[in-house]
Amino acid sequence: KDIKQNAKLLLSIVPDPSHIHLVEAVNLRAAKVEDILDQAPELKNSNNALDGDRTITTQVRCAKAIASANDELLVVCGSVFLMAEARQALGINEPRDSENITKVAGKGMMKCKQEKSQK
Repeated sequence: KDIKQNAKLLLSIVPDPSHIHLVEAVNLRAAKVEDILDQAPELKNSNNALDGDRTITTQVRCAKAIASANDELLVVCGSVFLMAEARQALGINEPRDSENITKVAGKGMMKCKQEKSQK
């Protein structure tokens, strides 16, 4: 992923970084907020919860509350890993995979969470 290029593109659409919420997905390939800020310091004034909760659920709910209070549109961007949790945080109920698929995928996610927590 080209973080610098993605930040440049994002800021061309949303010029005020305070309107951007950075999160950390539970995936080994996901960039950490510190890494994003190191590579794209122009995002330093974003809502990145450096001292707080960076979970997707918390940040999406926070962003939704801010957007709602300001009569703004909320746009969530990210990978399929991020989007599933974001949709759930927004209360979007949609069809889920079968229990068999969930078990197989869940084992992979649990392993990922365990490996990430050991770092």
